Formats: sequence, structure tokens, C-alpha cells
Amino acid sequence: MNQNHPPKIKAMLDRMELVKTDFSGVTMSISLDGNIRNLPETDEIRSSVTSENTKQLLAALNDAFLKQDLARVSALYSYVVLFPEKDQVEIRQAISRDFLVYIKGLKNDTEVNALFLHPGFSNLVTGLNDKEVTDLQFKLFSRYHLDDKTTVGKRIAAIQKNLPLSDDQKKEVTDYLNEIKAEKEKIEQKKDYTKTIIVIVLMVVLLIIRLVLRANR
Repeated sequence: MNQNHPPKIKAMLDRMELVKTDFSGVTMSISLDGNIRNLPETDEIRSSVTSENTKQLLAALNDAFLKQDLARVSALYSYVVLFPEKDQVEIRQAISRDFLVYIKGLKNDTEVNALFLHPGFSNLVTGLNDKEVTDLQFKLFSRYHLDDKTTVGKRIAAIQKNLPLSDDQKKEVTDYLNEIKAEKEKIEQKKDYTKTIIVIVLMVVLLIIRLVLRANR
């Protein structure tokens, strides 16, 4: 490996090299963005992956899902870009199956919200682009938040807006966000109205005081 690379590129290449191991050392995601994609070291790594590496990645992903470690799932999933297209399809299908089991196993709003707000959640759903996964997670969003306009719900809706939703689902999210915006504007208007009334009352009181003081001179 070329030791003259800038530290960030060298660190990324070092992480990519973990594809040749059992993935136990993987803690961070990798990316082929920028110049890294065209480096000879990247080509060398990608050409060296084997079917055994595919099995090892699938095993590591399955273990991460069983432990409900979405951070590790997200990190491991990023390694799919190093595999041939046919293996990528197999890996994504396996992740989709495990992700469905993971989502179905969530027991309460705390676990559901933790899933939605996890940094790797959006990338995982978008990257998989699996209709069954997307629909299932949206059903959870609908169940826990569509009728409950909370701050957490608003944050999750903003995330949902960028997922590969159907047109009907996108409309539901947009309507949800617009309702929250309208309610906020209504509250602000009420506050402004209350402030105006208070100012008017104070002015009237001050005027009466001045008139009384003038009459007593």
C-alpha cells in the first residue's frame, strides 16, 4: 500500500482492508467517494474479495442484527460496495430479511424511536431500497406518530421525507409536517395577539394614571 497517501485516505484504505478478515475489527463505515474509488489500492482490494468473504460478511451482519447493534449493521453494510454486483444483490437481500425481523421485534415507542433516530437508519433504508422494509418501517411511523404531533415525531418525519417512500406515503409525511407548521404558526399568532392586548392594557392603565394625577393637582 502506498504510504504517501494523506492520513484520511490511508485510514480509509486501512478500514477497507478489513474486508479480507472476519470483519470482527469493523467499527466504522467505508466509502468509495472521491479519489478513493479510482486508487490502484482500491482496485486491488475489490479484485481480491472472495465468496468466503461474502459468507463472512453475511455472518457478521446476522450477528449484529441478533445483537440489535444497528451501528455495527450500518458499518458492515457499507462494505457491500467492495463486492461484485451478484454478491451485492445476495448481501442486500439477506440484510433486508434480517432488517424485517429486527423491525418486527421492536416492542415499544422507545425502541422504535431509537431505530428512526439512529444515524445509520436513513442510509440503510435508502441503500436497500426494499419496498417491504420501507413499508414496514413507515407503518411504525404511522402507528406511533401520525396522530401525535411531537418534537420527536417532527424529527422522524423529516427523516422519512428523504426515504424512498411511495407517493401516498410522502403525501402523509408532507401533510404531517404542514400540520405541525400550521399549529406552530397558530401558537405564535396567539402569542403575538396576547402581547398586543397586554401592551394596550398597559397603555390604558398608564393613561388613566396620568389623568388621575393631573386631576389631583
